[in-house]
Amino acid sequence: MRTLLNARTWRGLWRNVDGVAAVEFAFLAPLLMLMLLGTIELGRAINTDRHFTQAVSSTGDLVAREEYLGKSESGATSNLNNMMLSIKHLMQPYDASTLKLAVYSVKVSSTDANKAKVQWRYSYNNMPVPAECSDYSLPKDIAVKGGSVIVVDATYNFKSLFGSYVPGMTPSMTWKEKSFHIPRNSCVDYVSGDNCLDKC
Repeated sequence: MRTLLNARTWRGLWRNVDGVAAVEFAFLAPLLMLMLLGTIELGRAINTDRHFTQAVSSTGDLVAREEYLGKSESGATSNLNNMMLSIKHLMQPYDASTLKLAVYSVKVSSTDANKAKVQWRYSYNNMPVPAECSDYSLPKDIAVKGGSVIVVDATYNFKSLFGSYVPGMTPSMTWKEKSFHIPRNSCVDYVSGDNCLDKC
C-alpha cells in the first residue's frame, strides 16, 4: 500500500504543471537580458560611429575651405584649435575626450604624381602625425601633379556601457578613420604665403 501511494504521489507530481511558466522564464530571462543589452549597445555604437565619421569628414572639409590658416604659426594653430572646438560639438551627446585628430597637407610632386611630401601638420589631443617633408603615399589618382591634399587621421576610443558586466563583450575599442580632401584653392597655407610653394 505504501508503494502504491508513493507511485501515485510521483505520478501526481509528474502531471502537475503549476509554476511551469515561472521555471521557463527563469531559464529565458538571462538570454532575454543579454539580447536587450546587446541591442542597446549596438544602437549606441552605430550612432556614435556616425558622429565620429561626421566629425572627421567635417574637419577635413573645414580646413580644405581655407586659403590660409593664419598670418603666423601661432595664428594658424589658434585657428585650428578653434575649429576643434566646433568638431567636439559634433560628437555630442557622446564623450569627445578620447577623440584624436591629425590634420596635414600633402603636396604632390610637380613631376611625378606618385610622389608626395607632407608640407605642414597639426595634432589635436596628441594624435601622432607624420614629420614635415616626409614622404607620404596617397591613394592612386586622388591628386594631380603639383596638387595638394588635406589628410585627416583620427582615432576614437569607444567605451561600452555594459562591456565590463557582460561576459564576451569588450569594455572598449579603438576606432580609426581617415579622410582626404582637395582644397578649394590650389592649397591651404599654414602661414599666409609661405607653404603653397614646395619647400621640401
